Amino acid sequence: MSCTPCPPCDFEEPLTCEPYGVVTTGNRVMVEDDAFCTKTLETPAAKSTLVWNDGVKWELSPSPIEFVQKAGDTMTGLLVLSGDPTANLGAVTKQLLDSEITSTKQYVDTNTDNKVLKSGDTMTGALVVNSTILANGSSSKIGYDTGAGGQTTQGSGSKSNSVTVNKPTGIIVTDNASLAANTAVTFNLSNTVISLEDIVIVSHVSGGSLGSYNFAVSPANGNANITIRNITSGALAESLTLRFIVIKSVNA
Repeated sequence: MSCTPCPPCDFEEPLTCEPYGVVTTGNRVMVEDDAFCTKTLETPAAKSTLVWNDGVKWELSPSPIEFVQKAGDTMTGLLVLSGDPTANLGAVTKQLLDSEITSTKQYVDTNTDNKVLKSGDTMTGALVVNSTILANGSSSKIGYDTGAGGQTTQGSGSKSNSVTVNKPTGIIVTDNASLAANTAVTFNLSNTVISLEDIVIVSHVSGGSLGSYNFAVSPANGNANITIRNITSGALAESLTLRFIVIKSVNA
């Protein structure tokens, strides 16, 4: 008696052919047994195991139900790839993902401190813009923050005594030496922040008679001469509190 093997198999021992259908325990397979010249549909009771009609148990390696279906399937174990993908649609390995995460974290950690937060931040260098800087809030200001200013007091005896404040803004308290009517006196402010092209603004904020003086400033590299003129008809012997600010400027 002869049997016709189920294609594409062609051996002299029990054979399995392509899976037929799906049951709860996996894919059923067509089995050919030359001894009984029978073909039956068998359902593996467990992975790698088929039980035949005559009670003989055969071990299959791998079992048909161990294959991952091309149409879609769920694996019960780990899938280990041979390496990182090179194709655009290749599966990503854990080691590649871990490497990318580490690189991204290192980049973020390295560059976070180099960015200015929109919610507010402190810069360590100059801010250079090619457009207008505007403060559009009802209480918004553009100016200096706490720590940017300095303060000094002239030496006693003369309003012409030099002072030093190496800050972009600050307070100068002058001596109370008498200044004759319609007379000017000049003192030097040493300040490394000031450049020749800068604008230095001086304001009389307190002390003495407000409105009784005019002020003029002549900036240079590293200093500025500040002139105070008594514009009243009488001598004034007052200590003046002056506030100054430096605005960066250029000739061209």
